[in-house]
This record gives sequence, structure tokens and C-alpha cells, in this order.
Amino acid sequence: MATRERITNLVAPDPTIELLTQDEAAALLHKSQRVLRFWRTAGVGPAYVKLGKTVLYNRDDLITYVRSNTVQPSVRAAFEEEDCGAL
Repeated sequence: MATRERITNLVAPDPTIELLTQDEAAALLHKSQRVLRFWRTAGVGPAYVKLGKTVLYNRDDLITYVRSNTVQPSVRAAFEEEDCGAL
């Protein structure tokens, strides 16, 4: 006869996860909640968590998103910027 054991705590909670509200995420990204909503419906922007009707953002995902969108200026752009300043 097989015994049934109650399975509790399938996944240990991760203390490093910091979930932010839409307000907090918008402030961190210097965007409006409306922009975040548009990004979600368009399937672009940072990853988000949906718990029922509540939308939350993991702070690490927001930082990863910012880093993935960081642009390194090219040498050519620097020269063009200097030429524009000389006008």
C-alpha cells in the first residue's frame, strides 16, 4: 500500500527576489505606468510577474532590461558630435 506524503514547500522562497509595483517600476525606469502597460500589450519591455490581476516587476529583471538597452557610443558618433559643436 502506497503512502501519501503531503508535499509542502515545493520551491524554497528566494530571499533575493524583490518585487516592485507598477508605480515603483515606472519610477525606476523614468517612464509612466501607461508606457509599461503599452510595452506589456506589445510584448516588449522588461519581464513582469502577474499574480491574478496584479502586475509586479522583479527589480533584477528591470536592471537586466536597462543593461541590455545600454548603448555604447561609437568613435564616429563622438567625432560627429564634436563637429556639430564647432558650428
